Amino acid sequence: MFFNRIIILFFFFFFIVTSKVSADDVYQVITAHPHDLEKISPFITTLHKEGRLWMVTVDEKSPSEIFRFLRVKQGLERTFLFKGPETITFSTRKKIEIASYLKMIQAENIQKDVEDLAAFKTRYSGTDENQVAILKVKTRLQSLGYEVSEICQNIRVCNLVADKKGNEQEKIILVEAHIDSVGANFAGADDNASGVAVLLEMARVLKDYSNKKRLRFLITNGEEQGLLGSTHYVKALSSENRLKDIELVINMDMVGYNFNGLVELETDPQFQGLAKWFAELAKMFTSLKSKITLGAWGSDHVPFLKRNVPSILTIENWDTKTPCYHQKCDTPETLNYQYSVEIGKLNVAAVLAKDET
Repeated sequence: MFFNRIIILFFFFFFIVTSKVSADDVYQVITAHPHDLEKISPFITTLHKEGRLWMVTVDEKSPSEIFRFLRVKQGLERTFLFKGPETITFSTRKKIEIASYLKMIQAENIQKDVEDLAAFKTRYSGTDENQVAILKVKTRLQSLGYEVSEICQNIRVCNLVADKKGNEQEKIILVEAHIDSVGANFAGADDNASGVAVLLEMARVLKDYSNKKRLRFLITNGEEQGLLGSTHYVKALSSENRLKDIELVINMDMVGYNFNGLVELETDPQFQGLAKWFAELAKMFTSLKSKITLGAWGSDHVPFLKRNVPSILTIENWDTKTPCYHQKCDTPETLNYQYSVEIGKLNVAAVLAKDET
């Protein structure tokens, strides 16, 4: 019986590895790591590449190992510039309230936090420096009055959860950013000290806001190693049947390098309406232009989307992203902090608008 099982398993894996790929199959590339792209580039032909959406066909003789960097086309992936029409309406009172909070966002605060985080030799998850960085952010959030806890993957790698209880209900609006870097010395300013810095500025601005729903700031760890922190967190919530309480996830990853005022709003096709809602807020309350990308990959909103939680990534336009992506030149002086302010305005506006509904 054991021998028969071995034979069956052998033929199963032989079929998977040697089965032919149809030349008509279309895939989305779901990685941007240079070493991954080196592996797949000899075997792909680009059909469409714009922003974070990259659709390809694959050579029929491609090795099976490259398919972990690809996802079969679902049929609804696309990217487009948002032009309207605007359908959101706010009362005069609400518009004034939102505007008053947006005025509080300061570029110098964001810049200082980026510089502080980039001053660590590395923030690679599990390192001593990463743990010190986590402690630094934890202390800051506690000083702002948030209830802060840790959810750890292991003894050396932890996420931070900072909560501000709602006045009326326990539905959750969650804002997240990953603190870890890829390990280049004294780098990782855009990826993703910028996201953490804007999150901290949002937490400061909203600390005295009288929120109806629970406001949660999530600092994830291990994103660069495969979305480890967000995946662990989603599993933990799911096991306790608490994932259903999250109404919205806003992910900030690489929000510091941009000089054309374009923000990419990425989610999965079923949440196209959410992306358009964000684009309308951007048009109403910021100087940003919005590119909507449907077909999410490569950041901490993905584990939530896999569980059908409304989630969106706000990120610098991928066609004009930092040339220092995952390189040692990703340093604070390369960033545009006024752009980061505009991302902060968009996401604060989204929090305040969502808290009203």
